[in-house]
Amino acid sequence: MNPRFHKNVLAKVKTTINKVKRNQVDESLQMDYLVKMNIAPLMGRRDAAYDRAETLLSGELFTNTDIERKQIYDTAAKLLNTVLKDTQDILVALDKKKRIEQEESFICFIELLHSIIAAAGNLVDYELSLYNTENSVNKFLGSVIEEQLRETDDIISDSEMTIVQSINGLFKITRDQLDKLREYSRRSFSRHNAAKYKKSLAEYKRIFEEEDN
Repeated sequence: MNPRFHKNVLAKVKTTINKVKRNQVDESLQMDYLVKMNIAPLMGRRDAAYDRAETLLSGELFTNTDIERKQIYDTAAKLLNTVLKDTQDILVALDKKKRIEQEESFICFIELLHSIIAAAGNLVDYELSLYNTENSVNKFLGSVIEEQLRETDDIISDSEMTIVQSINGLFKITRDQLDKLREYSRRSFSRHNAAKYKKSLAEYKRIFEEEDN
């Protein structure tokens, strides 16, 4: 093979590779820019979702039926999924170590809260299962099982109440810290982004409330 031809081919290959790399960098910078532009509305939606979940779980839950409580737990878990996704998207655009650590800690807290809410929802499933199968089980095993089923139902019910108390406790003891995190984040906003955050927060508060009704 002609050495000159070989050299020209290699040069073209290198040029193509460098061009692809530049395009990848440009696309990455563009994506980073878009995410940074969206931090304010993302935070608005995230905060609205968290506040709605707290409102749902801080009410008089046990005035609702088992099915209604299950729906509330499922809705709260869905809202926290929104909080997690938005926080993960926000993290992509952060470059300050303190802010990154704060958001990562917040994610850990939301994952914990999500697991606890899921546990409460599972207990309601057990209660509904007991209720739906009680007559059939009694017919199969007789009255000997009836008292045991009642005890089991009481244990599950008490456990759900305890979990709900724990959830409300978590909301209360973390509120001051979360307010500080929000305030710290908002202080970094320009006037334009502050307006975007406020608009997003108000709009999603309305949307999430309407979705529950």
